[in-house]
Amino acid sequence: MADRRRTWRWHRSPLRRRCDVVEAVVLLVLSVLLAAGPVLAGALAFGSTWQTALRQEQTRHSTPAVVVDDARSAAPNPAVRPSNGETTATVRWQEPDGTERTQTVPLERGGEPGDEVTVWLDSSGAPTEAPPGPVARAVQSSASGLLAAAGVGAALLLARHLARERFERGHDRSWGREWMEVEPRWARRYHS
Repeated sequence: MADRRRTWRWHRSPLRRRCDVVEAVVLLVLSVLLAAGPVLAGALAFGSTWQTALRQEQTRHSTPAVVVDDARSAAPNPAVRPSNGETTATVRWQEPDGTERTQTVPLERGGEPGDEVTVWLDSSGAPTEAPPGPVARAVQSSASGLLAAAGVGAALLLARHLARERFERGHDRSWGREWMEVEPRWARRYHS
């Protein structure tokens, strides 16, 4: 009996209205999207983040450099210094063609002038951050996949809720109009 009540919109019936069919189709489509959408969005976000991290790993390389000047120790105000332990320093390194380059770059650990450090360069030779390692890549990819799935799921749940609410308001207005037509006839029949 419960199954018949849930599926009455799909069967031919003199009580079935066009708005009932539209409501059933819209809610069915939103339910299917709610089942598949978050999984698909999560998988796409995971794959995209993973591929970006792999591309960074392939296009970045490290090179040894020598600290020329420790910019952090030269900063006059300690409030200007970064609090995460990262420092900036002027370093010198040699490119594959033999030319020397000098530039101020962020370093994970500070260094005194003359210390050897590792600098990461992108494909054009500009200093950049180190690519994420395998664990960081997995964590970042998983987090982006979960966030995308949660976002799409929440948006679809909200859309489904708003659609149901709108359909219910339409039913209430329709039933109100029908009652305004029928109620006077009923009132005369029972009050005469």
